[in-house]
Amino acid sequence: MKRILVIAGLAVLAVASISSAQNTAVIAGGPHDLTSGSAVRNTNTTINGQTCIFCHVSHGGANGKPMWNRGAPSGATYQLYTSSTSDATTTGAQIAGSISGLCMSCHDGTMAMDVLLNVNGLPLTSTVSFTKQGTAKSTYTSVGTGASNLMGGGLPFLGTDLRNDHPVSIIYETARGASPAEFVTQVTSGVKISVGASSPVPLYGASSVTATVECASCHNPHNNTLGSFLRKSNSGSAICLSCHIK
Repeated sequence: MKRILVIAGLAVLAVASISSAQNTAVIAGGPHDLTSGSAVRNTNTTINGQTCIFCHVSHGGANGKPMWNRGAPSGATYQLYTSSTSDATTTGAQIAGSISGLCMSCHDGTMAMDVLLNVNGLPLTSTVSFTKQGTAKSTYTSVGTGASNLMGGGLPFLGTDLRNDHPVSIIYETARGASPAEFVTQVTSGVKISVGASSPVPLYGASSVTATVECASCHNPHNNTLGSFLRKSNSGSAICLSCHIK
C-alpha cells in the first residue's frame, strides 16, 4: 500500500514539474519556445533547434521592428473594442503596424507560424512539421499560407474579434487628458515611459504625449514566471490599477 502511495506521489510531482516548467523566466522550455516548448515542437532540420527564430532573426528581419522575423498582419478584419465611455480609439491598421501587431502576427490566426522572413539566409515558406504536446492550450491545424496555425479555443488564439479584449495601440494621454481624475499620470525616465506606482508597466512611443498602450504593456513575451506572460501579478487588480484610478 505504501509503495502505491509513493508511486502516486511521484506521478503528481512529475505532472507538477511539467506544469511549472512553463512558468519560466526564459524563453527556452516555455510556451514561446517552438523548438522544444510545451505547446508544439517542430522537427524541421533547417531550423535545427533555433529557439529565437520564430520571432527574431539577427539579419534580414523586418525594418523598424526588433529584428522581427514575421510579416505584419493586415488588421483589415479586426473587430475592435468599443465603448460609449472610451476616450481613446484606434484602427485595425494601427494595431497591425504597432508593437501589438508583432504579437498578433501569431495570435490573430491569419498567418501560419511556419512562414518566416529569414532562416539561415533564406525565406522559410515550406511546411514545418509541428507535433502538438499534451500541455498545449490551443488547437493547431492546417490553415493560412503555411501548414500550421493557432486555431480553435484556448488562450493562445485571440482571433480577429478583439471586442472582448483590452484595447491596444491607443494613445494613453488621449484617454488621461480627457478624464485626468480616472488615470494615473505616466512617468518618463530617459527614453522609457511607464505608468503605475508599484512595478510600473511600460508605454510605447517617443513621448508621453504619443505613447501607446500595447499588448506588451501588460505582457512580457520573454518571461512567463507568473503565467500568461504577465508583467506582474494581477492580484487585487494590480495591473488594472497601474493605469486606472478607481
